[in-house]
Amino acid sequence: MKPLVSIIVPVYNVGEYVLKCLESLAGQSYEYIEIIVVDDGSTDGSGEMCDGCAKKDKRIRVFHKKNGGLSSARNFGIKKAKGDYICLVDSDDYVKKDFAKKLVNAAEKCDADIVVCGFNNEVPEAQKITGEDAAIRLLLGQNNMEVIAWNKMYKRALFDDVLYPEGRNYEDTLTTYKLLSKAGIVAYVGESLYVYVERGGSITNKDKKEEKLKSREQAAKEAVLYFKQGTDLRQAAEIAMLTAKLAWMDFAISGDVDKSYLQKGMKWVKDHKGELLRNKFISKKLRLYIWLVNNCDGKLYVVFRKIRHE
Repeated sequence: MKPLVSIIVPVYNVGEYVLKCLESLAGQSYEYIEIIVVDDGSTDGSGEMCDGCAKKDKRIRVFHKKNGGLSSARNFGIKKAKGDYICLVDSDDYVKKDFAKKLVNAAEKCDADIVVCGFNNEVPEAQKITGEDAAIRLLLGQNNMEVIAWNKMYKRALFDDVLYPEGRNYEDTLTTYKLLSKAGIVAYVGESLYVYVERGGSITNKDKKEEKLKSREQAAKEAVLYFKQGTDLRQAAEIAMLTAKLAWMDFAISGDVDKSYLQKGMKWVKDHKGELLRNKFISKKLRLYIWLVNNCDGKLYVVFRKIRHE
């Protein structure tokens, strides 16, 4: 018997997109799927559209709940899932016909706990690595695709003690590293199987630099606390914290955020200089930045970054 894949689709006021999303899921070449639609209090008729799709396809189950946000809807769907594997698909996106089939094939071939595919024109190298290596790459910023939730298939058991943080934006940054670190093997399918639809009203397109920076820093802080002292994962999390602080500093230099963040960031770098320079993942570039911050009262760093941006 082939494994069952639970595909969870949170829905909130996406009447323009949701039918195409559900049609792409219902048309999967892989037979053993269930489609769990979580209507998160839509007011534009999206929930009723999903009910109509469920009447035509018994694999679609629709749940209606009070609005609680994306994380709340995802967590609700995960609890309702019956599958061996879980996929999270955003309701304004859609997937290619062999999305589930190729992810399952890769999982079985590699004995993987997580399988990652490309999206749009982004295609990863076909490979398999340990979950720890995947988490380290994510924390070190070596693979920008890994942070997103929706181009992956996960073993159901990974969510036994991991939930998406409710009431917060950019929830993937606070969750994906945990799931990767729990996985034994992470397999990458060298194909683009997911279509991400960029729309003007989405959270990621809003001009909220400070909110994004705060979420990035908070994710790094939580990762430092999540992983044990002295481990490679902890050291990678500490580098993520450094790069988050440097991002604040660069935005302050460019005038995109308050200038006070420059001094706050410099103080943090100076206070943590010793442990950062001993970190096994510290790069030559980051060593240079630390040296610049710690000399001439940080003026060298400001001049250097201004030149790099001009």
